[in-house]
Order: sequence, then C-alpha cells, then structure tokens
Amino acid sequence: MKVFRDYDQAGLDRQYEQRSFAPNADEIIKRYGTMSDAVRAKLGEPETLAYGPTAVEALDVYGGRHDKVVAFVHGGAWARMGKRPSAFAAETFLNVGTTYVALGFGLLPSITLPEMVGQVCRSLEFLREEFKPKKFVLIGHSSGAHLSACALTRVSCVDAALLVSGVYDLAPVRLSSRNTYVRLDERLVQDYSPIRHAERIAKPVTVACGEMEGPEFFRQSQEFAEKLSTPLLVGKGLNHFEMVETLADRRSELARSALETAA
Repeated sequence: MKVFRDYDQAGLDRQYEQRSFAPNADEIIKRYGTMSDAVRAKLGEPETLAYGPTAVEALDVYGGRHDKVVAFVHGGAWARMGKRPSAFAAETFLNVGTTYVALGFGLLPSITLPEMVGQVCRSLEFLREEFKPKKFVLIGHSSGAHLSACALTRVSCVDAALLVSGVYDLAPVRLSSRNTYVRLDERLVQDYSPIRHAERIAKPVTVACGEMEGPEFFRQSQEFAEKLSTPLLVGKGLNHFEMVETLADRRSELARSALETAA
C-alpha cells in the first residue's frame, strides 16, 4: 500500500533514514568529532556565549571576533549531535578572517520542533546584536538545514545562507517512522515546512546536496532550489554525510561556495 508518492511504508521509512544510502555514516560522523578535536587542539578552546536561559542555549565562537561571521547549524535528525563536533570546518573560515560559530540548541524529544526553531532564531538574533557583523552567513546541514530554512522564513538578521542536504517539506516525514519522536501534526507540517513559505525568504540562499543522497532527500533539495529560483549545487559522488564534511577542504566545491557567500 502506497503511503507517499510511490513509496509503501517500509520504502518511505528507508528514504528518511539517511544511513540507508550511506554505509559509512558512522565512520564519517566520528570523523566530525575527531576533526573538531583537532581544530581545538590547534587553535584552543572556543569562546562560549549563552544566548538563552538553559544550558543548551549556547554558542561556541572560534577565531575571535571579526566583522564577518559564519554560523553553523548541525544536523542529526533533530535528535543527535551538538556544537562540539561541529567545529570541523572552522579553519576554512578562520583562514580568511571570518569568525566561525557552532550553534548549540535543544534536541528532540526533550523539546519540541517549534522550540528548536525558536532557539535557532534567537541565537542568530543574538549573534547579530553581539557581533554586529558586516557579513553574516548561515550554514545548515541535514535537519540543521531544515532549522536554518525555517529561521530564514522568520528572521531577517542574516545576509545569506548555504543549506546542505536538508528537508524542506515535512509532509513525508510525518508519514515516516521518524514521526514517532518528531511528533508532527498537520499544523506543524504547514507551519514548519519552509518550502511552503519560501516567499518570506528575502536573502540569497544556496541549496546543496550530495549526488548520492537518497532520492527523497535529493528531490527535496531540488524542489526547494527551484522554489527559490537558485541553482542546486550537487556534490559529485558524495553521500549525505560526506557532502558537509567537504566544508573542511577549502578546495572543495562546497567550501568554495561557502567562502564566496561569506566574502
């Protein structure tokens, strides 16, 4: 029985479990942490700033305070990861005099999706007020790209964004096994599907994904790019987890695009 497009329940669940298409996922996620530890070993601990009243509402600031800021919103299916393993790309930006900030926020199911989006929005507004940068760029990966896109429909404090391997319509997520903890209903799908509110996004956005994403993730990126009338940047031969890792390599297409956006 089809539950979404041509997918039965098992097929749809597979589409929204990125590990189905990336057998090396755990290895790469571990590398995020190892590379982030290496960044701190080389550069020292970041400055940590609180933007809200709870312990998770904090930012790690790498490279001191400059007039250009890149804020990174990590992925993890809204339920995993954190700001500490999100420093792996810091040197790409520090080497050109740009401050790199890894955002911390609560995770499902300890908070709700609207609360997560609210925390990301508040963190961005805090950064704008605290740093007053001449250029403020937002980068999000996977569920972090979804949160970033939601923020772009709600706040105007960033100048440009790079959204990598995200989900922009939550309707199929609601129908998948992910909804056991995302807890979407019709109203939340409508309010927190950024593709349905793309007209609110007034700043330049680059949409990117890996060539080896699952078909649904690739479709979501492609359709969101079309909705925003922006080209889709496709990482050749890269899966969902490898794509964002290339931000740590200044020679990669994704890093070059990020640096151009932040210039």
